[in-house]
Amino acid sequence: MTPPESVNAAAAGTRGRARAMAPEDRRAMIAEASIPLFIEYGPGLTTRQIAEHLGIAEGTIFRAFGDKDSLIRATVGAFFDQARRQLPSGLVDSSLPLAEKVALLVSNARIHMRGVFAMLALMDPHDIPSVVGEHDASAFDEAVAAAFAPDAAELSLPLDRLGVVVRMATLAAWAPHMGGQPRLDEDELSRFILYGIAGQPRGKD
Repeated sequence: MTPPESVNAAAAGTRGRARAMAPEDRRAMIAEASIPLFIEYGPGLTTRQIAEHLGIAEGTIFRAFGDKDSLIRATVGAFFDQARRQLPSGLVDSSLPLAEKVALLVSNARIHMRGVFAMLALMDPHDIPSVVGEHDASAFDEAVAAAFAPDAAELSLPLDRLGVVVRMATLAAWAPHMGGQPRLDEDELSRFILYGIAGQPRGKD
């Protein structure tokens, strides 16, 4: 299988210096580098494959984590921690036009949701509520409010409720579901968030 570029970069940075890393740094590196691999290949990904992509011995993984389940828990935690750290820098450029901003937010949310569902698929269902509960959505809602503050006069919802709408819409649009109907594509979801199912584009009667 072909590794994502980010994993190749991590592997390149790892070769020749893994032994000098502190144990906690090595665990963090392995967990973070495993994120795109687990997203791409799912629970069937092996520790041997991870080790090969990182350019380290498989034993290094087991010395760092003990077993694959511990690695998975660390990877899931690293995924949500990464998402939280990225929020303060902003979800989208607040100076963009409203429609373009929504489209970009929807696109970014789709990528994030793919990762979320991939991480949840790695976990025991009984552990999901506790892990998800540790990562509340307030930071996301605040980031959305900041990004759309310049558009407040055009919105039909208060800024502090916009994040809830975006989260619910993207969650529903990309959650695994039964039936033969295709999911809403990004353009359809963007229009729904902007105008609802019966509204008119802003500026029209």
